[in-house]
Amino acid sequence: MPPASENTHSRRIASAFVTRVLVALFAATTLNALPSLAMSWESTMDPVFVFYPRDFCSSDQIALEVWRRDEQRWVEHPRHPVVPVDSCQLEDAGILLNEIRWRCSDLDGSDPEFGWSVGVRVFKPGVMQRCDVARTGSGFGETEIHISNPRPDETISDADGNVEIEGSVWIGGLAGAEYDIVIAIDTSAAKSTRETEPSHANKPTTQAPSPHASPDPLAAQVRAAQAFVESIRNRLGEIRVGIVSFPGVDAKSASTPGGADNATPEGNPDISLARRELPLTDNAAELQRALQRVLDRDRAGPNGFTDGLALAIDELYRPPGWPGAARPGARRIVLLSADGSGGFPFGPSAQADRDFRERNIERARNASALGVALHLFALGGISEEPPPFIDEMLVNPASSFTRVPSRERGAFFTDHVSMPYLEKLSIHDPATGQSIGYSTFSAGGKFAASVPLSPGSNRLTIRARTSDGDEQESTLAVDFDESAYKDRLLAQEAARIRRAQIKHLALDVID
Repeated sequence: MPPASENTHSRRIASAFVTRVLVALFAATTLNALPSLAMSWESTMDPVFVFYPRDFCSSDQIALEVWRRDEQRWVEHPRHPVVPVDSCQLEDAGILLNEIRWRCSDLDGSDPEFGWSVGVRVFKPGVMQRCDVARTGSGFGETEIHISNPRPDETISDADGNVEIEGSVWIGGLAGAEYDIVIAIDTSAAKSTRETEPSHANKPTTQAPSPHASPDPLAAQVRAAQAFVESIRNRLGEIRVGIVSFPGVDAKSASTPGGADNATPEGNPDISLARRELPLTDNAAELQRALQRVLDRDRAGPNGFTDGLALAIDELYRPPGWPGAARPGARRIVLLSADGSGGFPFGPSAQADRDFRERNIERARNASALGVALHLFALGGISEEPPPFIDEMLVNPASSFTRVPSRERGAFFTDHVSMPYLEKLSIHDPATGQSIGYSTFSAGGKFAASVPLSPGSNRLTIRARTSDGDEQESTLAVDFDESAYKDRLLAQEAARIRRAQIKHLALDVID
């Protein structure tokens, strides 16, 4: 163990720093996949990413040392003796508490022990976000306001002095807020480090499963899907959800040769490794039952990412009349999660396999051309950049990639998926900025408004705000011909005078 005593100044600095160091992304990997740091430390089996903030350091670097147990002394960090401030670095969770120390590189080093602070602290998952890796899409596109009535510069001669406005709000080129979503769940039994995806390769696995793999990714995926369904429960109807799984086999049939209808025999790419669990529906109870069935069936079969992606996309383009066929006016989304701590589908092995890479890029690009937004979630793995082919898959600006730092956050990793809807619509007088008239709108994006006009030229501002905070406005110019309005007022006044005269005559008769 390192020396028990530290000077007072060091303890004060340590206290300030320790409370600010955020540990991000608990990762499970194999011994072969660990960096050189892991191989040189006798107990490095639990790599984590640590965020080193600037804190009170005036320089741009932080010096690190580790405790050499066999020599009973501090030595330079074997992997990164100096790191930039505000950076994420891979460390061993087993030594963070008392076998690693740091100091600002600008501190006076004349005293070998001056300024060193021992230990960094692991915090709860809620703050482990500084080292996440994500490719967040820009959304479906801008909000547009389309006015169908009245026509621009039309002259209104309504006797009530109002203009009736009709139109619709479009988001990303489609009216309303209909979404058809397919959730694809990885149910493979292969350990995260096994390279079983390319069935065409027919090559044996060379890596051994890690004994320190993270908790069951299937449960995390189902938990996330269940939370997602609950989060949109009030919008079901305008939102529909379908579920697929890959490889889509159960443990019993997978263990019986030839017993799984959906299992792909090794080397036979013509049979799908994916299963349709539930067609698109707006029934929350059916969705929850289907997700529970996936969980109950447990994990089995080889990795089937390519087939899972293909089936999820196909579900959104079934022909009309097919049970659960997508609606022509709906935005189409695929949420696909898979174990992210191995070679496939989000690791270097996937990038190196040309056939795997090209097949998935082609499927994703074809889907993007048809308007599908693809959201990929890598569960676990170290916080590293995704392989380059992932960026090639995410050509739709609404698509994204997210490496989920901890499977304990499984219920929340779909939070950033954007499904905006019209939240507010109002009509304003541009001269005063005040809201005028009244307006209504439907889930389909259609709106209607009745606004009082002034004689002559009128300019009205129509403002729309969507749930993602996007605000747009459109100007409507109309002329109000007051002649009909005046005629009505004159007629009303004449009728009032006649009523008064009749009442007067009636009083005269009584006298």
